Amino acid sequence: MEQVVVDRSMNYEVLSPAGEPNHRTVAAPQTRLSDLNDKVVFCISQVIGGADSFMKWVAEYLPAVAPGVTAVFVRRQSTYMSDEPELWARVESEADAVIYGCGACGSCSMWGTHWSVELERRGIPCVYVVDEPFRSDVELTCAKEGMPALRRVHVPHPCDMLAEPVMRQIASELVAGLTRPLSPSELAASSRIEQRAERIAFRGTLDDVNRFFTRRDWTDGLPIIPPTEAAVSRMLKGTSKSPEEIVVERFHPEGYRVTVEKVAVVGAMANCSPQQMPVLLSIVEAVSAPAFASCVRSTTSFSLATLVGGPIAAKLGMNVGANALGAGTGNAVNACMGRFLRLALICLGGSKTGVSDLSSIGNPTKYSLAFSENVKESPWPSWHESDGYSADEDVVTVMYGGWNFLSPFARFMSDVKLGLDSMARGLAQFEMPRGALLLLDPIVADKLANAGYTKDDVSEYLWTRATRTARDFRSDYFYTAFMEQGIKGQGASYQTKRWPESYLTAPDDLEIQVYPKDSIKIVVVGGRTNPMSQAWQFYNPSSVCIDKWK
Repeated sequence: MEQVVVDRSMNYEVLSPAGEPNHRTVAAPQTRLSDLNDKVVFCISQVIGGADSFMKWVAEYLPAVAPGVTAVFVRRQSTYMSDEPELWARVESEADAVIYGCGACGSCSMWGTHWSVELERRGIPCVYVVDEPFRSDVELTCAKEGMPALRRVHVPHPCDMLAEPVMRQIASELVAGLTRPLSPSELAASSRIEQRAERIAFRGTLDDVNRFFTRRDWTDGLPIIPPTEAAVSRMLKGTSKSPEEIVVERFHPEGYRVTVEKVAVVGAMANCSPQQMPVLLSIVEAVSAPAFASCVRSTTSFSLATLVGGPIAAKLGMNVGANALGAGTGNAVNACMGRFLRLALICLGGSKTGVSDLSSIGNPTKYSLAFSENVKESPWPSWHESDGYSADEDVVTVMYGGWNFLSPFARFMSDVKLGLDSMARGLAQFEMPRGALLLLDPIVADKLANAGYTKDDVSEYLWTRATRTARDFRSDYFYTAFMEQGIKGQGASYQTKRWPESYLTAPDDLEIQVYPKDSIKIVVVGGRTNPMSQAWQFYNPSSVCIDKWK
């Protein structure tokens, strides 16, 4: 792979990597009510993060501080990121105002802002309840949604552990939020929406550039290659697309517009080569899918995995053998493309730790996780062939998860069935079991193939044996917020009908398959040094054909 040589003493003129703000038309909140006497206030829970308990308390305490009000607790029937037209219609016909809450996690804070603004735009005065750690996240989202003056009340976190005096105080603040007249600044709907960044961001030495990019929150904590005009021009030679062409209109997490040139800037920062540009453009397109809007700002320490398929992987020199997923010599292509995605979310999408990246503990695979399949040493068709693509099609697939992992490799050394059974037991314990990615060294794949297993057989075996009791399945923390609503067909399109409807009422002691059918995917990768296997909680793959970006 071509390496960029940098001179620490010379001055560099570097281009801005920032995505372009693409926010909604700014509007002021609705006129407040004069009082709440004889008014109906819906207290809407978005279910997750203690919202049910808190919003029930709000409905209970509100009449004590606003006599004459009718406070109605309403529980969302779909996942918090999903549109719920029936609920909005009910609000418009029955409610005078809404208290919506709680913004108690990274993604639900953002989505709660979205729906609160939507209700305001429909003519319903609203106050949004936000847990304190997510104040900055919501402030940023209010600007993105075009209503920076959306009324909010901030509460201690977690919101479902508050004492009665605190709740009474909060109830008074909520009443004020619905009845206090809008101030001149609120009526003016002034916004702090960012302006388009200057194309030339900075001039200075290598150390100066890196300090500047760090101060601007344009790095992942590691040094970057200066994205000079020459470096970006080199990157642009890797695609036939014009620099001004829009790759995506809204890139996560903050919905910024991304052009081909901006992708080239971030690619140069990550020390990618021009030959990688079509892959980088495809990655940006894949990650702009709606399914990624929540995970990129979640508190659960999500990471993203990028799988490159087709002949382009070998042409680029991707390592599919020893240490393919690790940091080490011979891994420059994998490492740079994996790092590109994280830098893209930061620069092109506006991700900021503690604001829109709210990972509680974090995850080292957020730095870089890009790889390809060892198709030459696999006894089975590749991922992308199994997914309907031809062997000579270049495809990139990005999936999210990464916060559960296991590696029971030793059992495969003695008996493949023992290995599979051990893997199934481990997979069954993953929280929110939407899907899994199984990585097998060619040695393990050969062992399984020699024992008569096809790739589909392995997936079916694991799915069949990754079981828990229905009681345990329904006690999953994410069951009420995501899984139950998905089973009922009330979740986002990428979440619905994944598990059988019978799971809603199955007897508590009945053993059930915890994964949706066909959600356990297999990739053969590695260098035949050990019969290693890994299982990762990665799911919701988004695939893009690379040819369109060449």
